[in-house]
Amino acid sequence: MKTSVLVTGSQFEISGAILLYRQNLDSVYGRQSNAFATIHAVSTDQQRPQIEAGRPMTEEDFASLVAQLAPKSRPQVEWQDHSVLAKGLGRMIWWTPPMKRAMFFSASKHNTRSFKGQAMCPVPGMVWQATGTSLYVYAFEGDGMPTQETPLFQAPLFNVWASGQVCHGNAVAPVDGKKGETREWEKFLFGSRFTHPNFTEKDRLILGEDPAVFWNKMIARPTKSFPTKKLVKVDLKVGDLLAPDFTARVSKMTAQGEF
Repeated sequence: MKTSVLVTGSQFEISGAILLYRQNLDSVYGRQSNAFATIHAVSTDQQRPQIEAGRPMTEEDFASLVAQLAPKSRPQVEWQDHSVLAKGLGRMIWWTPPMKRAMFFSASKHNTRSFKGQAMCPVPGMVWQATGTSLYVYAFEGDGMPTQETPLFQAPLFNVWASGQVCHGNAVAPVDGKKGETREWEKFLFGSRFTHPNFTEKDRLILGEDPAVFWNKMIARPTKSFPTKKLVKVDLKVGDLLAPDFTARVSKMTAQGEF
């Protein structure tokens, strides 16, 4: 096995290896796939490369690898026009203006104030990020296309963690051939049933009001538009979603009573 390669006149020596592990599971929700990676140093034993013991690959490892491999002549994530703001690194980021959407609520044992009902309810402008396996959603103020400097707010919805990641529950994510279609992800969120807030911290989902009470009133008598004064600001701007270590950063955004 060769331990070096000549590229455009420069010689590169093998220094490490990444091993990918995958688990395919069949469930009532269809075929699901989980994967993780380990990163290893490579040594030479009698002029033969030998993979050393490894460790789990982290977001920081991934970001460092991308920074070294990505072409320097173009950005790692390219800003786009229209509803799709950016694509790259296996991610797609887009926005939707304030609008009314069909929302379906179901009672849950996790919250005694949860309820059953449905209505066309107003929602604020939203910024979405799909990674292929996960969906993150945030709110923003205004009705025009956000820029990279636009501040973000907690999406004021049930089934969304403090990090912005959507809890899948028994909802089925878009299949591989549809993961690049924004409407499929929007249908995935708003076509599912909102059962309960994913945390209990006060003033973290809806400012100044219990989330279950807020949405129960909204179902009974929807307002013309979402009251943006009820939005809770988070420490993110739209441009932060482009960072290679985005998921590592937002994983630290937690709330009391999160489950």
